[in-house]
Amino acid sequence: MYYKFPLVVLFLLITSFGIYELLKLEKKKNEIIKVQISLINNCELYDKVFMVKAIPSGKTSKFTDKRAIMYLKRSSKVKLVVSDQFPGFHFSSLPADVSYNTKLVADCSNSDRLDNIFDSLKKQFNKNSN
Repeated sequence: MYYKFPLVVLFLLITSFGIYELLKLEKKKNEIIKVQISLINNCELYDKVFMVKAIPSGKTSKFTDKRAIMYLKRSSKVKLVVSDQFPGFHFSSLPADVSYNTKLVADCSNSDRLDNIFDSLKKQFNKNSN
């Protein structure tokens, strides 16, 4: 009977510590930080064609001298999109986690992976092979 009380107290202490750590982690995720985003443009397009978009807030910022500054939550992600000055084009990169210094790469070339997918589809659906 006497051993149950220390076990209950120990359980409550461990549970309280776990809740405290989870709250601290959640507070850190929601902290607003200054994010400096650098553009690495490997496309044959002007830098002004691109802008950065934050997810999930939807905030956008244009690049000036290959740099954009945004104030975002640590849990946000950013991706490259086409600037709203060029509505007829589409470009979107994969979302990247934010940090104080984030680099986004604009790569307009076809990747080897994409080429392999198209080759596989051509082989699979070639009407001469059936």
